[in-house]
Amino acid sequence: MSRTLQSMPQVAVLLPTSVKVSRDMRRGILQYVRRHGPWGLHIIEGRQGEQKLIRMNEWGCTGIIGRLHTPELVEAAARAKVPQVLVDPEERRLPKGHPIHRHSVVRSDTAAVGRLAAAYFLERRFVHYAYVGEVQGFMWSVRRGEAFARAVREAGFECRIYGALKTAEQEDAGLERPRLCAWLNALPKPVALLAAMDNRGRQVMDACAWAGLNVPRDIAVLGVDNDDDLCETTAPAMSSILLDAEHASYEAARHLDEMMRGVTRERRVITYGPAQVIARRSTDTTQIADVVVVKALEFIAVNACAGIGVPEVVRHVGASRRLAEQRFRTQLGRTILDEIRRVRLERVRTLLRETNQAIGEIARQCGFESESHLGSVFRRAHGCTMRDFRRRE
Repeated sequence: MSRTLQSMPQVAVLLPTSVKVSRDMRRGILQYVRRHGPWGLHIIEGRQGEQKLIRMNEWGCTGIIGRLHTPELVEAAARAKVPQVLVDPEERRLPKGHPIHRHSVVRSDTAAVGRLAAAYFLERRFVHYAYVGEVQGFMWSVRRGEAFARAVREAGFECRIYGALKTAEQEDAGLERPRLCAWLNALPKPVALLAAMDNRGRQVMDACAWAGLNVPRDIAVLGVDNDDDLCETTAPAMSSILLDAEHASYEAARHLDEMMRGVTRERRVITYGPAQVIARRSTDTTQIADVVVVKALEFIAVNACAGIGVPEVVRHVGASRRLAEQRFRTQLGRTILDEIRRVRLERVRTLLRETNQAIGEIARQCGFESESHLGSVFRRAHGCTMRDFRRRE
């Protein structure tokens, strides 16, 4: 890249950060700028009340990269006579000959995502399959579901696809939930279900809990994007497909740089696809068959930090203490009390890593009688004090 610039590039980065893949892309762009910049940047995040960038020419814009996620941005980008790399544009919604069509694009290989999901579930020998798409019915979601269903059918199985939503259902999750619960209940079990994106997968898992369906015993749920905040806070944690968006956006920034320097005028299509499946408990096929143990585990997961003990767990499952303990040992190799402590200590470790809360407050929140009681339990389990653990982490 030999051609010189007369001034620092001024680049509009248009990536709504509510979407995980957009956050990954922003990281790739900023990584390129850190290595090959400097660039002046105006970053649009899609926040309520944020400052817009409508008059791009007046701002001195020399390049645009990102998603045109509002009609205002589509028109502003169309007026700007500068190099642009657009991310997953909904080109079918624009008339032929629209200026947007001539620009380079970064496009998701959404069909490859569907095929990888099918291969992942087929390896685990599921017989029944289902797909729940994005609520607005965007084409990337439709194509993802079609590719998933096609791969499943080519392997000799059927795939049920959740139907399009009415406008009122698209706008109100509360209105949609009864329909989603009824559809999930009617699926043959056990079923492998792909959700179009992690947030949709979370809605599916919440609906399963509402309908009394067990994940993964009844429905194994796989999302897309691998948004850690969403995936790690579902019950159980949700498996997801990680996309190779960061690398694609780095390449998009390189291409934009070349266009701004006049090195190339070539229109490029940069494709990103799935990187890998990040497996978590929502698709764990080593399922526990004992209903008593499953019921106990669900109760403990929700209530361990509320101060429950073994008697409350036994009452909940409706079995004698002796029988419940026996089944626990057979299935898990540990006692009910061991499981309660394991869940509590998992929460303790999370709070030590992610907050500055006092240890006494952590003990109270996690169901321990006192800070000293928690201290002795923690030292036995981890061989160090909580303060040492926090310093190391």
